[in-house]
Amino acid sequence: MKNLIGFLLVLFFASCEKAETPVAPHAPGDITANTMVMGTLYADQIWYNIETKTEVARNNRTIWDLAFDCSDNGFHILLNSANRMQSVLTLDSNLASVTDTLGLDFTWDSHTGNLDSTAIGIWQNTTNLYIIDRGRDEYGKSLGLAKVIFDSLIDSTYYFRFSDFKDTQWTNASVIKDNAYTHRYFSFDKGGKTVMVAPPKTEWDFCFTQYTYIYYDLNPMVAYLVTGVQLNRNTPFSFQVWDKPFADISSADILKYPSSNRIDNIGYNWKMYDFDAGYYVTKPSKNYILRAQSGKMFKIHFLDWYNDKGEKGTASFESSEL
Repeated sequence: MKNLIGFLLVLFFASCEKAETPVAPHAPGDITANTMVMGTLYADQIWYNIETKTEVARNNRTIWDLAFDCSDNGFHILLNSANRMQSVLTLDSNLASVTDTLGLDFTWDSHTGNLDSTAIGIWQNTTNLYIIDRGRDEYGKSLGLAKVIFDSLIDSTYYFRFSDFKDTQWTNASVIKDNAYTHRYFSFDKGGKTVMVAPPKTEWDFCFTQYTYIYYDLNPMVAYLVTGVQLNRNTPFSFQVWDKPFADISSADILKYPSSNRIDNIGYNWKMYDFDAGYYVTKPSKNYILRAQSGKMFKIHFLDWYNDKGEKGTASFESSEL
């Protein structure tokens, strides 16, 4: 029977489509209460392993600017959406010629994690420079503008040039891929440097963080900072289960709900701001099933966004292996 269940799950995950064959339930794991403290300013990014129920790493969200794809054939370069970063490709490659941002149309990375919708895009097609708005820190202070030309990706090494917006000379930089990680991270600060941010890709399942959510249906589009959960891009496989109680969700439900590979499928809307009351209301009825890096399946839902002092930024949630 175990072999049959495993075979059905493999077929399901391979197709990423809703299947009709039920999965025989097994004894679920214990429900575990968890607490994750981001702080009232949401300054930290917290990398969490749902199987071990541990915080694997933590960093201030302003320590990095760019994330470089480490997959074998990957070339995408992402912005730090936790700072509401944005960029625009200019029509010029001359550092001294680009002196202002008037009339330029900045864009953002898609909150869904779709690599076909990044702000930097297919950078190999141009030798012109990008202007990158580094966003703002947790206090709302601007982190400044940078100019960047991405030159090449040769033998797993990205080569590029950057400068502060008002500087007149380029600084050469490079970032080397490491397949143990989904991304290698780079900061423009202090002359530029590679920084350690996310743990190795198999050691964490999701990140508590601020990120930029884009309201595509508005004209013009609006990019807004939200606070919630982003899944590990290594295997961002999850389900939303909003029509039954958390306690009743079992392994049999894995094949009953449509799957998603969006990194924001858990996202931020398990809570909402009540403008009349002046505080966030958490929605425990919004349940989620996600696949951990180990391949095991877990259910999770959120209970509160406040600590016992009434301060926001503390996520209380329950999880259980299916």
